[in-house]
Amino acid sequence: MIYVPGGRTTTRPWTDTEAVFRQESHFFYLTGVEEPDHHLLLDVERRHATLLIPDYGADHALWSGPPPTCASVQERYAPDAVAVATADTIKRLLDGAQPAQLLVLPGTDLAALPDAWRERARQDESAAAPLLQTAFAEARIIKNAGEQALLRRAGAVSAAAHVALMQGVRGCATEREAQALFEYECFRHDAPIQAYTPIVAAGRAGAVLHYTKNTAPLPRNSDDLLLVDAGAEVSCYAADITRTYPLSGRFTGLYKTTYEIVLETQKAVLAALKPGVAWEAMHTLALQTTAAGLQRAGLVRADVAVDELMAHDIPALFLPHGLGHAIGLDVHDAGGYPKGTPRIDRPSYRYLRMRRDLQAGMAVTVEPGCYFVDAILDAALANPDQARYLVADRVAQFRREVGGVRIEDDVLITDTGYENLTAGVPKEMAEIEALMAQ
Repeated sequence: MIYVPGGRTTTRPWTDTEAVFRQESHFFYLTGVEEPDHHLLLDVERRHATLLIPDYGADHALWSGPPPTCASVQERYAPDAVAVATADTIKRLLDGAQPAQLLVLPGTDLAALPDAWRERARQDESAAAPLLQTAFAEARIIKNAGEQALLRRAGAVSAAAHVALMQGVRGCATEREAQALFEYECFRHDAPIQAYTPIVAAGRAGAVLHYTKNTAPLPRNSDDLLLVDAGAEVSCYAADITRTYPLSGRFTGLYKTTYEIVLETQKAVLAALKPGVAWEAMHTLALQTTAAGLQRAGLVRADVAVDELMAHDIPALFLPHGLGHAIGLDVHDAGGYPKGTPRIDRPSYRYLRMRRDLQAGMAVTVEPGCYFVDAILDAALANPDQARYLVADRVAQFRREVGGVRIEDDVLITDTGYENLTAGVPKEMAEIEALMAQ
């Protein structure tokens, strides 16, 4: 047997104010149910499923409307192979029966199970939990046609919100107001849930990878950059898009140079995507392309080979994070590391969220960047083995002005290459400038 409970209704401590609910991803993957307080039992031998709905109290109709019935849930969610019952049925179903093995995921709340089944789950956890985790990861990493449609919709809604923000950002006074405009557009397109906390980082804040304060004022009449990393969910499926653009609407100077490095890097990776390619090889390509761009910009020595820069991890100083990750029911989706696959203990590579060969049906993000992070650059300049490759005066010039640039799209791997799920928002400099001039 496999037992998977759904997400529970929760309230803020010491209040009766309910927290915003979002269904647990594995449960949603198996059921499609977005409402809280459900349970699922899978009988592997019989290939039979039982979906258990809450025991709705008599006052549910007053506060929340008429409650669903077993029949209505059966009609909406459950094919013929699935039985639907109320949650109080679970103990009657299980009392007196003993499974040969009970599989649950680590950390599963077992309170709804009879005592004997809770004990069995604990006995089987060390052997069973890895099996179930692997099964979920390998199933979820490949998206079926229905999942692909939801990812396209999430990408389209999020792209429209990015476009609206590009057009309206010069009317925003703060990062928070820009965030509000993005989320408003998502609401308008019937996608009220964000896949993650939006990152809206102006100026030097763009060097902070997960900057979420979003409280700073936006510079007026400035060519400085705004980095916006944000995406909505559609039926629990996520989008994850980043665009970086000048608040003035014109790419100039060092900002333009930095943007060119990142755009060229992303294009190089996209051109190489296809089934059978190792994701860490794509990351290596991103670092190599970044290294060449840094040389052209005068940030690192141009008289040495890219391979030598790679050997001393010089491009990792400017692209310190992984190239991207699987995306689906979670923005950092399950299945990034197959069982037994180790992480690569090397700068930049150690932050890869995925290490596996690409397959048709995978959805991944491609998000190279170029950042001027003081702590990283200070350490490199103090290290003779790395400092000798850096043009210190040029690095100092960039780090005074530029925080960071990131360009991110969500792609679906196809039999012959890829489909860009977030192509609706421009990234070519001329297209962005034209859009912001409207």
